[in-house]
Amino acid sequence: MKRFKNLLMGLLVVVLLISIVACSAPGKGTVNKTGEETRTSDKKKPGTNENDNQDETADIMTPYGKYPEAIEMHTAKRASSKPNFVEGDTVEDNAMTRYVQDKLNVKLVVDWEVEGSEFINKLSLNIVSDDLPDMFTLGAGDYLVYKQLLENDKLADLTEAYEKCAGDYMKDVFSSYDNKNLEPYTEDGKLYGIAGGRYGYEHNLLWLRKDWMEECNLEVPKTVEDIKHILTVFKEKNPGGHNVGMILNATDPAGGYGSGYSATPIFEAYGATPKTWIKDKNGDIVYGSVAPEMKEGLKVLAEWYKEGLIDKQFPTRTDGGANDAVWNGSQSGVVFAPWHFSYTEADLPRNNPDAEVIPVNAPLDSEGNFNVIWPGPSGDAVFINKKYEHPEAVVKVMNAEYDMWRGFDPEGTKLIKPNRDANVDWGYMFPTSGVNLEYADIIPNVGLLAKNYIDEDKLEGAPSATEMDKEMARDAKNYADTKSLEGMGWVHYHGRYLGSNLVNTPEVKITYPIFSFTTESMADLKPNLDTLESTAFLQIITGEKPVDYFDEFVKQWYAQGGDTVTKEVKNEVKNMEK
Repeated sequence: MKRFKNLLMGLLVVVLLISIVACSAPGKGTVNKTGEETRTSDKKKPGTNENDNQDETADIMTPYGKYPEAIEMHTAKRASSKPNFVEGDTVEDNAMTRYVQDKLNVKLVVDWEVEGSEFINKLSLNIVSDDLPDMFTLGAGDYLVYKQLLENDKLADLTEAYEKCAGDYMKDVFSSYDNKNLEPYTEDGKLYGIAGGRYGYEHNLLWLRKDWMEECNLEVPKTVEDIKHILTVFKEKNPGGHNVGMILNATDPAGGYGSGYSATPIFEAYGATPKTWIKDKNGDIVYGSVAPEMKEGLKVLAEWYKEGLIDKQFPTRTDGGANDAVWNGSQSGVVFAPWHFSYTEADLPRNNPDAEVIPVNAPLDSEGNFNVIWPGPSGDAVFINKKYEHPEAVVKVMNAEYDMWRGFDPEGTKLIKPNRDANVDWGYMFPTSGVNLEYADIIPNVGLLAKNYIDEDKLEGAPSATEMDKEMARDAKNYADTKSLEGMGWVHYHGRYLGSNLVNTPEVKITYPIFSFTTESMADLKPNLDTLESTAFLQIITGEKPVDYFDEFVKQWYAQGGDTVTKEVKNEVKNMEK
């Protein structure tokens, strides 16, 4: 990273000199008072007097002030594998972008899009060439990139834009997190990024084929041994005719927060916290994946794999849709995934109309707790290029997005419904790439709303419920009553009614990370350390290495950079606690 930083600074100097020479060239837009180029589309209309400009600016600096002339907002996107757009729609031209343009006179332009794994590489090239889009998103794991942008004065100060243009809903959402989501991107009292909610509720649950359970006369599991019993019976009786066992994620079998197809709950049942920085029993800061508690979970999975209870082919199923195909094809009846698993696996009932699925808080630990890991204080965050003349536009767009999506605007609700019925990738559809502006407790609240409606025929009782939440509850009840596979009923029933009502139950015991961002050395060391970790765990689970190889892995992890990273994390935590 230090090498990247020096290179970046050198190239930026060169780019700056070139840009100064080019400022007078025709067709390059205008240059503001600081010498920075602004987009031609943002030039002021000639012939207006000073008072008119002041009034116009005052109107614009409000949550819903519409621009008198159309402006463009250029962005970059992580490509979606399943956009599911309704016919004729695209990432630039869909119900959401058209709604935003109509309400605010802001037109979205997607400069480029790449696969998620390539996004930061592409953005880094943009940083070096000084050609950032007007708006882009970064994840919590990209925190160091944010720091580099900040150090090189590439980010717009959003303090005024947020104060004046953030609507009541946005501010209420952040208040539900005690504004902690804004803290990581606030420097010297100035706000440089707007992050979504990510405090919890996306931990893995155990998803089971209920129809197979009934066919095999099995009880809902509680312990690790109970799950093993189910897997054993499924193997022996082979419900569905081609059962392969429990599905695992080949690249991330131990998982972490929100990692589908991973066995995170198995490790958590033994007190382990994979991929999470925590304070151990002695108060020392450790990386959970190298803590001794991991060993018992690896032992269990190795035994299950040897006995044929785990999909033998999982190490080769590295394609993003491979495990989806296994589940949707009724080749497995056991998987770990978050509450929203049904939204990505909507093909199961279409392929197998008689299939029934249930989520369970399992396995429990020896004290009856369902241990879960929660993430840090922020998820994806929106950032604005300092050169962009209208940073407030991004905040206003976020208001409009959620007015439409959450049902605050009846007109918007009507326009967006065909997209929700088609299970459109909402994060891809949103101009701001779906930064999650939801209340901290929205998931259990929506679950409660659906439960009250289905169980008691009362569409009420859930704080902060919106029209969209009620629509999902109606869809869920329709499925409960009719078992119709039309629309989104099956998805909402399983995700909102079943899944969401499990995430905040008494047996859930939460572990919060002590650190959830990136240190300077992580940028260089983490890719190798992550590969070392996933390879070692894969080798142990498949029997290529004995369980005791875990101890050797831990030594290698520290020797190959883990010791350096751990020291940096301890120092960062010390500074945060001051």
